[in-house]
Amino acid sequence: MKAPFVSVIIIAYNRREFIRDAVNSVINSALPKDEYEIIVIKNFRDEYVDGTVEKIGGKNIIADIVSIGAKVALGIEVASGDVITFLEDDDAYIPSMLGNIKSAFERMSSLIYYHNNVVVINEIGKMTYDKLIDETNIYDTVVAHDYEDKIRAFKRYGWNLMLRTSSMAVRRNFVHRWVDVTRRFPDLIDVLIFLLALVSDGAIYHDPRPLPYYRISSTSASSVRAVKDPLNRFSRAIRNATRHAIARHMLVTLAEKIGLRRYVRYDEASIIGGIYGDWGMWLSHAIIDLARCSSIRCVGSAMFGLTYLINPWLAKRLVYIYYTSAFSTWGLRS
Repeated sequence: MKAPFVSVIIIAYNRREFIRDAVNSVINSALPKDEYEIIVIKNFRDEYVDGTVEKIGGKNIIADIVSIGAKVALGIEVASGDVITFLEDDDAYIPSMLGNIKSAFERMSSLIYYHNNVVVINEIGKMTYDKLIDETNIYDTVVAHDYEDKIRAFKRYGWNLMLRTSSMAVRRNFVHRWVDVTRRFPDLIDVLIFLLALVSDGAIYHDPRPLPYYRISSTSASSVRAVKDPLNRFSRAIRNATRHAIARHMLVTLAEKIGLRRYVRYDEASIIGGIYGDWGMWLSHAIIDLARCSSIRCVGSAMFGLTYLINPWLAKRLVYIYYTSAFSTWGLRS
């Protein structure tokens, strides 16, 4: 049996309500089934998804891994396709998505990174308009072959060239070289892979056609806009800000090593609003009622909040160490 041309990596953690739609959207692809494989990585069993993936010869991996980077790295390591795409469990592909990806990579032998626009859908799968998404879609065709061209494209279009993991496809021999770096990132994998493509040999291509469906819902991992309950929205926003701030700190460190430091800046406001927002909450609990702050999490978080007040730089370094050097020891947590 010939190797598939495209490997589709679908990742999920706890969220069950949309993954069947994601898997079905790949199966309904116009690309012949012997030209792609499905790799599903999640921390739960689903009779329909598991049975469907196994029936078509895909790979179904059950792994209790929170970190997005760790799940993506695991998928990359088991993928056998020449090209790898990523699909988050709440998103979906339109039928022509995989065929367009295959055509792009066959047409450009030097292509290592492909990106496209998205169609926004809501919680029940109906197309909707979202101003933020519309403003970050790029309606030009962008092709850059060498480092100078890629930097010029980056300067012109900015971060919009890399947003949304479900909009990306990469050459496997390119991304596999960076799998150990990818494994360490808790979030912002789309930004990471694009930055790595900038400094690697090979072309990048942005396709202005909207090919994947991007879902905005109350369970979206990256956005809290659809969360109606104020307290839940605030709590989710703090967790997201913390995770993103840590990943941004890691991206800055990596950018310095690969010569892109001038293009990737460290967002101090996000660090203060995210990290201190979380641990500062526990510090306030300890101050108000020390007797009730008896759990390890409360005591540890309160100490961290106090550290941040005294020495913000040290607090940030502690978080950075936890999310990089400590990954191997503590199971790639995020």
